[in-house]
Amino acid sequence: MWNGIIATTVLLFWTLAVSGLEKDPESAEAIITMSDGSLISGTITIIGANPITIAPLRDNRQKQFFFRDIIAIENKPESAEMKKPWVYKESGSIEKVYYDEKEYPFMNFITKITLVDGAEVTGHIVSAAFNVKDKTGKYKIFLQRQIKGEKGEKIEDVVYPVSLRFPGNTAKDATPLKGIVEGFGKVVSVSAMDVERETVLNAKISGGDTFDFGNVLPGVYDIYIFTDSCALAGFSGSVPSNMKNRPVEEGDIEAIRKVFPLTDDFFKDRWVLKLDGSRDYAKTLVYKRRAEFYDSASIVPGGYIWHLEIMCWHLPENEWQLDKRHIVIRCKQKGAEKIRKLYNLQILSAVKPGVELKVNPETVGENRKFIRDLD
Repeated sequence: MWNGIIATTVLLFWTLAVSGLEKDPESAEAIITMSDGSLISGTITIIGANPITIAPLRDNRQKQFFFRDIIAIENKPESAEMKKPWVYKESGSIEKVYYDEKEYPFMNFITKITLVDGAEVTGHIVSAAFNVKDKTGKYKIFLQRQIKGEKGEKIEDVVYPVSLRFPGNTAKDATPLKGIVEGFGKVVSVSAMDVERETVLNAKISGGDTFDFGNVLPGVYDIYIFTDSCALAGFSGSVPSNMKNRPVEEGDIEAIRKVFPLTDDFFKDRWVLKLDGSRDYAKTLVYKRRAEFYDSASIVPGGYIWHLEIMCWHLPENEWQLDKRHIVIRCKQKGAEKIRKLYNLQILSAVKPGVELKVNPETVGENRKFIRDLD
């Protein structure tokens, strides 16, 4: 059976970032139901560095989930049709020429992920591959966005996973992440870096002083608050739990600054402000700005755009390599607008959800560390 499954599936590789990070592969006990009714029960291990990735419907940001976040995955055809092989008649033409050959099945899938907090995410999966080990041996299973079958096959001949259940995961109570900001100006935006899942969440702002991310998954979150007078960063050394942990050393930030110019992304002025984490997963707080990127015709002279970003690195041997970038604050600064100051706040660092944060001069106290003017 398994040779048939492998023969009728095509793995579509997709890479989020530079490969090479030394992450422990994630495994879990799973029960997999195939479209032909067969069941597989064993240990499933994802192949590659990235967790399960899905592009939710009506959402521009992809989301990632670990096995431990998931109760079940349901995978069903969104469309299925028989097609004939074809090519374009000539370069630049939209006219197709069909071969007189047998048809093949072509299927698109839609996937629903049910999380341990009860939330459901429906969208298009980024194709993933898994190793599965049960009592009879080892196999590969593919969870795919699309499947193109073999010539002469029928749609009912294609075998694919229709569900993956993780019986070891139990439902957890939903945990809110929210807070109120006082004494630092009107709140414009608040974002949170989900350290465990390496994604950025955006909060709902109300009343000019409160923010609410809704219910979030267990873990720790670095929070970044942008107001009309300052930027407050929760930059911490927390790293994903599946990362190896060689401590950073003196001189590492200068070594990163040495290769930093190679990461050119059209920002003329860029600064590495802080470094924390480990040599296997180092996080840098980066400030970028450029005037040319701003529509100068619509603002007073002197305007510019600036970003505050988290850039993640690892040191495989002698030279640091960039793996991911996350924008946590972006601003279109008007020419006459007040220059904001950037602070690092301990109260916003490695926050565990479940309590309402109160960010004000009294709770911040002496833990407010000035970093630089965002000019």
